[in-house]
This record gives sequence, structure tokens and C-alpha cells, in this order.
Amino acid sequence: MKADTGISELTGPGVQIVHVQAFCSVVLLIAFLIATTVFQQRATMQVNLVLDKLPPPIKATQLFASASRYFARRDIGNLFTSPVHAVPVWFLILVVSLCAFATYFGAEFFSEPFHPRVASYVLGGAYAASHVPIDVLNHYQSGTVFIGSTAFLGAYIWTISQLVNRINNDDMNPVTYYFMSIRILSACLVAGIARHIIEAVPYVGTHMSIDVGTEKVPVGLAVLGFLIGWNPSLWINELLLKAGDFIKSQIPSQRWPERKNLPLNLTLLMLQGMVPDTIDRLNELNIDNCQKLASENPVIIWIRTSYTLELVVDWIAQAQLAIRFEQEALQMLRTMGIRDIFSYRAAIDDAASLRVVSANISVAEPVLTSHLQAIDACPEFARLAELRASLLPQCVDVVALKAVR
Repeated sequence: MKADTGISELTGPGVQIVHVQAFCSVVLLIAFLIATTVFQQRATMQVNLVLDKLPPPIKATQLFASASRYFARRDIGNLFTSPVHAVPVWFLILVVSLCAFATYFGAEFFSEPFHPRVASYVLGGAYAASHVPIDVLNHYQSGTVFIGSTAFLGAYIWTISQLVNRINNDDMNPVTYYFMSIRILSACLVAGIARHIIEAVPYVGTHMSIDVGTEKVPVGLAVLGFLIGWNPSLWINELLLKAGDFIKSQIPSQRWPERKNLPLNLTLLMLQGMVPDTIDRLNELNIDNCQKLASENPVIIWIRTSYTLELVVDWIAQAQLAIRFEQEALQMLRTMGIRDIFSYRAAIDDAASLRVVSANISVAEPVLTSHLQAIDACPEFARLAELRASLLPQCVDVVALKAVR
């Protein structure tokens, strides 16, 4: 009976699964990009149909024109043949292909019958600089490829999740693909460097391995590699922050503001009608606070969500009021029936109501008068007021309504 000699004796159809995995990882990315392109093209067609069916008063507003330009800029056609997107997309595919080849075939390369005898400073580190047995060197270099492989898998999963998020936010610029490619390469490089550093730190390298018979298996490198792949700059940022804090404590610098002087966190919970599900949906569109919502285009939010245009306009009008007051004054205004920027402007535009508002929120009348001038000069308010006016029914007979009353 032939003795089991390890990885070199693994043969048969089961070994081909590894080859299939390497091929599928690349095919999955390409298929995902193709599906993304088709999705974006169909979404653009649907958006254009919705925009064409809007009433003429809404089409005449500046926000409608801005929304049309917004979606036109994101109509890129074919992602793989676009003059702007083709090179970075294929570069990302090339990087994933090379890393997948090293990940899924690395272990096979360092086993029988190959037994590479080339020492590499990148893979072997200090082991390659000394005269260690070739089996020890191969074992160490294989561990470096192992941690780089797990870093690639972590970076690959992160890349897919970021693609989904950026597609949802219509934020797929050509440089995005370059950024993702460099991130994958950086993750593998940082993982390899971390492998050499850990080996040089006393007691740390030994705790990354477990004893299996007479061999030490570096199972801890898998966790470390995946964490680095998910965030290659995790430890670098922490180190820089610690070093920065130490330097600041030694060198005179400007003092940080006190907590009571920091601005209020304008969470979306400050608005009426905001529930956790609604906030989560807006967060998916990268809208996570009132200041961001106050400057958004309601037509774009309406098209990309299930909410009515009137409701989105109301939320933005509330947000434009919320960014002007602290929460106590905002709550006092609501008790007076002033819940958005339009009702607030109407209140401070009348002398009698101006005095009442000033007394209730303890703000001087000249300050509220300056608010009126600032609101009228605000581009976001002007465009929102134009859109709001276009939503009013055009066939209302005011005289007939008065007669009915």
C-alpha cells in the first residue's frame, strides 16, 4: 500500500474544484459588472420614461432640469467599451484574475512536484536572506502567500459590497475601479509585510500557529489576512493617530473645542415622519443628516425611492428649518404650528406673528428679520419653493370653493 505523502498525492476530479473556484471568482466579477451595466441601462430608460410623464409645471422647474442633468451624466452606455470606463474596468478584472490565480494555485505551486528553489525577499523575508533549509524556506514562503490569499479574499468581498453600494448611489466614476484595484493590491502587500513583522516580534509569531503533529500550522494568519483585506489601513491609521496624539502632547498646538461648543448632531430623527426604516432607506442614498437632506434634489430622491414627491418635499422643508435652530427652539416652533421652512418664513414675514415667535423662542426680532432675508437669498429654498408651487392643482376654482363654503 502506498503511503500518504500529503498534498502531492491529492489527485482526481476533486482537485479540479480548486481550478473551478479560481475561474469562477473572475467570471463572477465580470458577470457582476455585466449585470450592473444592464441594470443601469434599464434603470436609465425607466427614469427617462418617468421624467417624460411629469406634468409641464414640474418640468419647468430648476430642480427638474437639475435631476435630468443628474441622470444624463450617469448614462454611460456599455461599461466595457466606454472610452472612459473601459481601461479601469479591465484593469480591475486583470488584478482580480492575477490575485485569484495566486490564491487558488499558490498551495499547489509550493507542493510536489514543484518544490520551488528560488528564494524571494518578498515572500521569504529574513528567511531568504539566510541559509536555511529549502523546505523551511518553502514553508515560510507558502505562509506568506497564504496570508496574501486571505487578504485578497477579504478585499474581494469588500469590493463586491462597495460596487453594490456605489451602484445604488449612482457613484461609479472611472477612478472608482482604479481605487478598488489598488486597494486589492495594497491589501496583499500589507498582508505580506505584516507576516514578516509578526515573525520578528517575540511570542507573537508562535501564537499565530498551532501544532499538528510535528508541523506548525499558521492558522492565525487567515484571520489576520482577512482583516487586512477588509481594511488594509486599519493598523496604519491607528499608529498614525497614536503618534499624532503623542506629538500634540509634546508640541504646543491649537486646543480642541469643548463638547458644549460642538455643533448639534442633526440626525434625521429630528424630522416628523422619520422612522427607522425610512432613515435606513435614505442612508442607502448617502443621506444621513438634516444638513445633507436640506440641500438634496427632491426629484432625484422621489425617482429612486417609493416615497411620493410631496412627502419628499415636506421632509426637505423640515430639514431646512431644522438646520437653523437647536432642538429646544425647533420643538417650540412646532407647538406653534411652524413645522417647516415655508411656515416659518410666513410667520416671520408678518409683524404680529414675528413678535410672538420672538417671545416664544427667546430670539431677538432683528435676528428673525435677518432670517427672512437669508431664506429669500438661499438657492435651495428658492428651488424648493418653485417645485412646491408646481405641485399645486392648476384647475382649482377659488371662487367656486368660496361659494361652497
